[in-house]
Amino acid sequence: MARIVEILPQDSEMEELTSPKNAQAAKALKRRQEVKRRLDDYLERAELKKALGLDDDDDF
Repeated sequence: MARIVEILPQDSEMEELTSPKNAQAAKALKRRQEVKRRLDDYLERAELKKALGLDDDDDF
C-alpha cells in the first residue's frame, strides 16, 4: 500500500521556488515571509505560555 507523506518546504527552498519576476512580486513575497515569521513566533509563545500555565501577557 502506498503512503502519502506531505513535506513542507523550508524558507530557503521557498525562495528558490518563488523567485519574484518584478519589484512588486518581491515586495509581496517579503511581506508574506514576515507575516509567516510573526505568526510562527506568536504560536511558539502561545505554546510556551500554555505549557507554563500562564494566562495573561503580564506574567510572561
